[in-house]
Amino acid sequence: MRVTIVFLARAGQITGKHLAKLELPEKATVEVLLEEIGKKISKRFYRGVKEGRLVFTIIVNGKPVDEPAYRLKDGDRVVFTTPEMGG
Repeated sequence: MRVTIVFLARAGQITGKHLAKLELPEKATVEVLLEEIGKKISKRFYRGVKEGRLVFTIIVNGKPVDEPAYRLKDGDRVVFTTPEMGG
């Protein structure tokens, strides 16, 4: 299956990309997507997220997702962006 990834704000700065498309195995999860990003786009991004040094809001087709086990579908659009902070 194929997904479109959008890297906004700090995510785009770290990966050096703002848009990417990746082929994933059927029934892939957000966790699998992150692993593929680490292999094909940015090891720094993947390691930072896995180690908790980088925190991003993940939005799949317009809905926030906070479960690494969330199952993706063919054609999904996944956005990584900096979380909003208030003050």
